[in-house]
Amino acid sequence: MLEQLCFEIEDMNLKVELAVRERQLCYRVGDGEFAVLDGGRRWLRRLEKLHLGAWRASYQPPVPPERHSLWRLSFKDSKLGMRRIVGDNAHPGSWAAFIDLMNEIPGVEINRVRQLEQVALILHDTMDNPRGNIYLPKSKKISLVEKLIINRGKHILVFTRHKQGLGTERHAFDSVRNVPLLLERIAEHAAEWQVQQDGVTDDFLPRVEWKLSWRDGSEDTGCYVLRGDAMPEPWKNFMEEIGKFTGNVRGRIF
Repeated sequence: MLEQLCFEIEDMNLKVELAVRERQLCYRVGDGEFAVLDGGRRWLRRLEKLHLGAWRASYQPPVPPERHSLWRLSFKDSKLGMRRIVGDNAHPGSWAAFIDLMNEIPGVEINRVRQLEQVALILHDTMDNPRGNIYLPKSKKISLVEKLIINRGKHILVFTRHKQGLGTERHAFDSVRNVPLLLERIAEHAAEWQVQQDGVTDDFLPRVEWKLSWRDGSEDTGCYVLRGDAMPEPWKNFMEEIGKFTGNVRGRIF
């Protein structure tokens, strides 16, 4: 259980302190006085879900930044003991949720983080019907729909493939560590994907619809048509990343 916490952002000259006193969560911002935080127990339960104990001791970008943006976090937990964490222009995967939680403390106003929360892809295609099987429909062509969902909050990647008349195949991957890591890698190139969409559709070619959902409530959407093996380069790189994550599981879109 948390006993005390201190969070600082140098750029904002912000210092927030929390302490559990007489079974109540108290807070202080800057040089103010300690006050009881309403809903303190619920706040602590939500903090526990962020697993601060799993955060690294230091977060630094791969390349030294031109301008420093330092933050510090120290806390004492009855089970974990004392921890000190520092960062400069780099943050843990649950940073956005942590900032949202800190913003619930009166007197704290930190800009929300535009963190990628979910990726959704849907492929619409057709395939030749091999027939000759009692389980197959009689049509020459059968529809194929593939769906890929990557969700940070549930830390899952789900891939489904539905073939007309045959049913649905489903694969799910649950990883607290790797799903957020995958989303971080996707977010780095999200700006490039926003322009990857076609204005003309073709009913005879496979079509991919995509949506990126961000923590601040905004969404980016688009679609493109697959022409042969051609695919927009940013999406091709993304699909290769998905293939690394899923291993032997493969679909039409990756």
